[in-house]
Amino acid sequence: MRRAIGLSVRLNTVISRVGSARMAIRAASSSAVPPGSSTAAVHADALADVDWMMTTDKDVSPPISLSTTYTCPEEGSSGHIYSRISNPTRDRAELLLGAIESTPTEPAHAVLYASGLAATFGVLARLLPRRVAISGGYHGTHLVLSQLQRISGGAHGASVPLPVPDEVASALRPGDLIWLETPRNPDCHVADVSAYVAAARAVGGIHVVVDATFAPPPLQRPLTLGADVVMHSTTKYLAGHSDAIGGALCVSDAALATALKADRTALGATPGSLEPWLLMRSLPVDGSDAAHPLRGLVKSVAHPSLPSDPAHEIARRQMSGGYGGCFALELSTEAAAKALPKALLLFRDATSLGGVESLIEWRRKYDQKISPLLLRCSVGLEEPEHLRADLQRAILEVSR
Repeated sequence: MRRAIGLSVRLNTVISRVGSARMAIRAASSSAVPPGSSTAAVHADALADVDWMMTTDKDVSPPISLSTTYTCPEEGSSGHIYSRISNPTRDRAELLLGAIESTPTEPAHAVLYASGLAATFGVLARLLPRRVAISGGYHGTHLVLSQLQRISGGAHGASVPLPVPDEVASALRPGDLIWLETPRNPDCHVADVSAYVAAARAVGGIHVVVDATFAPPPLQRPLTLGADVVMHSTTKYLAGHSDAIGGALCVSDAALATALKADRTALGATPGSLEPWLLMRSLPVDGSDAAHPLRGLVKSVAHPSLPSDPAHEIARRQMSGGYGGCFALELSTEAAAKALPKALLLFRDATSLGGVESLIEWRRKYDQKISPLLLRCSVGLEEPEHLRADLQRAILEVSR
């Protein structure tokens, strides 16, 4: 009995020392992982979890926590209470996305939402702009602005045309917000984030929010260009498998991130556990093959990688990691454009973008403001030559 007790004491001592050493190693290693790197995408969550709040020491792959409630933590200690407030799986996904959005000089904090539109409403409800300068883009953003106007009695969220950077000082005033969707849906127009940030700072009191759904990190990192907030529909490229709806806001200001989380809790815009877990599956591989070469697929293509694109020089400077996997093309007639999606074999006729499968849609079906000649294509992970052949064959077929 005495021998057993002595062995137990020694084991506890060893385990305690190993645990302390492991925590010290993890804490030291955390500072050694370059923010924004593929290494951070794989390890940033585990290295930051020195108190084992998000997992146990037995999990290599991130586990999923489905519990909605937790045993009440000791008074004064940190711990999960209720899943709408915090959850191990969601916390871990936010750490990973924040690490990917960060750079060594610009830290980022991520806040996840139940959808991209929930994230859009989250940032607008927090900043409460009187007017939002915006140029086209995703129709859902305009729906959110309409809702903000309705519930504020018209005091907040009125949309106004986005001026060019040189005209920001004369067109906007403190309390307004610049909303940049770059590249823009569906025409892939690229906005000069740095120029708009400089113009906003010159006026003062104007926030700049960038919807970077079409080009998530590592393709571009708008926070390093001075943007106040970056919004992602994680449903698209970040989750990447067309099976997880979600949204995210990334900010440099830790206090703003805390406020956004508090708002999210109060509004009930929190995602469940499955979607953040599915997001974590994709984050470590998002930077491995950011986009296939698009030039040469068709002649009438709009994509910022093309030297002929009006925004090519801005994109070359701003999108240092690549140009994104969406492009727009226009055919010569509405009939041909409308028929093309059904004529393709490898491109699926479906809305959305950013999945592993290639998608195409005739945008006029969903938005009457869009040219009837325009199609939006999202390139997946198929072989480029197969997609090129499929497009060329189908375009010839529908253009006869």
